[in-house]
Amino acid sequence: MESLDTEVRARKTLGTVEYVESSGFAQGVLPTKKDVVQNMLYLLQPKRAGQAQRSKEDAAQLLAEHLQEHWLVCNLHTIATQNIKKLILKMYEEFTRLYQTRKQRQNQAFSERADRFNESSEKLFDVFCTDAQLRDKLEEYSGIKMTSIEWKFLEDQRNERKMYYEDFTEKQELKMMERRQKIQCLEHFRKLAREEKESSKAKEMKYKGEEQSDEGTSVDELYPVEEENGGAPAFSLRGRRKRRCTATTTGTDLPLEGEHIRMSIRRVRPGFYETVEKVKNC
Repeated sequence: MESLDTEVRARKTLGTVEYVESSGFAQGVLPTKKDVVQNMLYLLQPKRAGQAQRSKEDAAQLLAEHLQEHWLVCNLHTIATQNIKKLILKMYEEFTRLYQTRKQRQNQAFSERADRFNESSEKLFDVFCTDAQLRDKLEEYSGIKMTSIEWKFLEDQRNERKMYYEDFTEKQELKMMERRQKIQCLEHFRKLAREEKESSKAKEMKYKGEEQSDEGTSVDELYPVEEENGGAPAFSLRGRRKRRCTATTTGTDLPLEGEHIRMSIRRVRPGFYETVEKVKNC
């Protein structure tokens, strides 16, 4: 994001806290909610966007990409860009609604809401990917793995915020295009990992469904049987439910050597019906 010029910067005061437009994030630390609001103020200024003012959607999209790059420089995987964008818009809408409240309506309840917002604004704008399975896939695809130090850094940024990421400046010197391409690759990897996860869940649900549907189902219901008059097999659902296998000898049981033919309650050995016909014709 471009640096601020010498013109007067936009300022908005909510309660006792002043929010001043900013064109970037502090190096070596993860951005707070206040940082995100101040960057939105910057992006929504008409003079920053050129001839036409940006929409909130466009500003949030740009900021989400920049925020994601900032986290990536710290070797931290985030949620998807579009999800970051939604969080930014939700928080900025809350800030705008509070800021634009008319003085006549700024009662005790308003003051409490504004105080809560200002208090939370000093906390981390957390966009870390908490899905361990998805994060493992992203690390596998991208080769970016979190070390124990980076886990400690993340925990510190969520609480006391005393740590500083020393390699940030060096890594930030990567060309913007290279960083953007890396983000796009990660988004692609994220999609692949999500699809793989959903596919595994679908297969598991399908397997469980088949097991439940097979419980109490006889071979006669799983396989088509011939009509008594020698016609074609009855494949209809109603036929499978009503009919029972009539493939037994008339008046006599199958010989002992034929008892091994049935493999299980769910399967019939190949050639079962042919063997039955031979027994019938004996």
